[in-house]
Amino acid sequence: MEAVGEALLSSFVQLLVSKLKYPSDLLKYALQEQVHRELKKWEETLSEMLQLLNVAEDKQINDPSVKAWLERLRDLAYDMEDILDEFGYEALRRKVMAEADGEASTSKVRKLIPTCCTTFTPVRAMRNVKMGSKIMEITRRLEDISAQKAGLGLKCLDKVEIITQSSWERWPVTTCEVYVPWVKGRDADKQIIIEMLLKDEPAATNVSVVSIVAMGGMGKTTLAKLVYDDTAEPIANRFALKAWVSVSIDFDKVGVTKKLLNSLPSQSSNSEDFHEIQRQLKEALRGKDF
Repeated sequence: MEAVGEALLSSFVQLLVSKLKYPSDLLKYALQEQVHRELKKWEETLSEMLQLLNVAEDKQINDPSVKAWLERLRDLAYDMEDILDEFGYEALRRKVMAEADGEASTSKVRKLIPTCCTTFTPVRAMRNVKMGSKIMEITRRLEDISAQKAGLGLKCLDKVEIITQSSWERWPVTTCEVYVPWVKGRDADKQIIIEMLLKDEPAATNVSVVSIVAMGGMGKTTLAKLVYDDTAEPIANRFALKAWVSVSIDFDKVGVTKKLLNSLPSQSSNSEDFHEIQRQLKEALRGKDF
């Protein structure tokens, strides 16, 4: 799966979660057919997966096992949509028939509806649309994919979890390396950002910041890496210095500033004093485009 595929996957999973979460005829039908608990499992597990896609996007660039995990999740999401479409169709058909039954129970309309379609039990409905076994199979696959995430280092931190130094160190660290042949369809976005970076600004203005904002898993980090790794003459000639720093979920301004300083040529600091590190970094950047 190309990295750009994560944008589609993230949006697709979000759509599935919405279908499973918010009240609808589909969910009413699921309740009637006694499969609502299975669909609730889908919604809860997919919601958790959605929070992992941003981490998985970074890891899959250098980890084939994570890439394969994302492909399995994508295939499962497509199969889920097929099941939900079947459910939605059956729910709509039931609704139309109920309205016809109420409005013209003795009319010719009623007589046109086959008897086999007017008498339902949960077992008969599940057999007619062949969904019972499909739902159980989807649930099994979803549980398998969810169980694999821990072994791949994909972890969703709980909102109340206290992040210790050791957990911070285990948080996935991004790299400026990206395997370009895997990335498709980002050339235009990359060029837009490069043009923004090369744009002349008055010296008196504040430093500009280009923010790449999107849902998790849509390729923000990958796009930033493509720009950072660009070795074309305009970029190479314009900027004397550049540095890549991965920022943890547990933001540490001293650690980030020190990493920036130490990543510059001929610069090194062991100081833990924030103001001293800032002073050294300011001196190293003075008069340079970066």
